[in-house]
Amino acid sequence: MKAAVYTAKNDPPHLEVVELPYPEPRPGEVTVKLLYVGVNPIDYWIAGGRYPIASPNRIVGSEGYGVIDSVGEDVEDLSVGDYVTIYPWLFCGSCRYCVNGLENLCINVGIVGGAVDGCYAEYIRLPAKNVVPVESGVGEYLAVAGVSALTAYHAVAIGDVSKGDNVLVYGASGNVGMFILQYARFRDANVYGVSRWSWITEYGALERIHHEELEKYVADRRLEFDVIFNSLGGDLFSESIRYLSRRGRIVTFGGLKNMSTELDIAPIYRLELRIYGSTGGTYKEFLEVVDHLSSGTVKPRIWRVYPLDMADEAIKNLFHPERSGKILIKI
Repeated sequence: MKAAVYTAKNDPPHLEVVELPYPEPRPGEVTVKLLYVGVNPIDYWIAGGRYPIASPNRIVGSEGYGVIDSVGEDVEDLSVGDYVTIYPWLFCGSCRYCVNGLENLCINVGIVGGAVDGCYAEYIRLPAKNVVPVESGVGEYLAVAGVSALTAYHAVAIGDVSKGDNVLVYGASGNVGMFILQYARFRDANVYGVSRWSWITEYGALERIHHEELEKYVADRRLEFDVIFNSLGGDLFSESIRYLSRRGRIVTFGGLKNMSTELDIAPIYRLELRIYGSTGGTYKEFLEVVDHLSSGTVKPRIWRVYPLDMADEAIKNLFHPERSGKILIKI
């Protein structure tokens, strides 16, 4: 089979398309013939060595949608020909986090595309519990369920977004940001997006704000935000704290710009601010996200679709200055 692997830790990462053996399923596993794959920053960071959770020659990619091609022993309720989407968080099912329904925090396993070979391939072998059957014909939108949509859904829950909240989303046109806009709006929040792309108003933002205009925009309107979502990190993370209301919440789920920053702790305790971390999402939330995408309740904006042979270009274009939506790979 064809697969895109990274052969060394490079910045920017480099993916090479190679031929590998077909991944025969073992007991309790299935092999999925992939149809569409989502491209995400975590793929870029894993391949570039920023997250040291995968060795060279690993197939990257955590999001995928396809059809079951073969089934191992002891697998029930799944059959060859079933269309499925992938829950990317491998979980043991027995640690204290798993038994409390927090599979994304499992202490014993990892993520597809990091701990095991991922989705940038014609076929992927996974534990049967990590694939969820879906209706045929829903198509490529289900390729974004496992990372982009799930991360957003979980983050909005962590931030406890409520009716009437003023919500600010940094990176509102990003893979996750576009879904945070939609999920926060469904909770009847007043949602503002920081982006240069006007299309975010079609995805739930009341207004689009250019970052260079943000400080003046907030001051002129005497706005303060109950919840801020910031996956950019660095100085932009410390900046965003200035815009929080008393008892405001900031939710972080990444550090695209920088993983480090300096914080003034005085407003944190004086205004009783809350800082929350959020990663991935639970299995239960994943099932709900699959329903949302299948029904069209939420949707991604697709920017470009690449063939597998162009996986290296696809992953590098995650940070293309003109990217304005999700990148997919069609297998």
